[in-house]
Amino acid sequence: MPVHPNSEHVQDALAAQSKDTKDKGEQTKATAEHHQANPGPVVAENLPDKASKEELKKKAEELNK
Repeated sequence: MPVHPNSEHVQDALAAQSKDTKDKGEQTKATAEHHQANPGPVVAENLPDKASKEELKKKAEELNK
């Protein structure tokens, strides 16, 4: 059978926990710095040239054999 803690013990534990969080300060709130996104997308420098439709079709036919 599971053991259920009495309500006084639970209330005491919750009170102690809330007192500990108040002593640490209000550091849990998010600031504007926490919500700033990265400055922009990353663009690769060494991208291969675009292939033509004909080359892509040939490659697709070879792979689908």
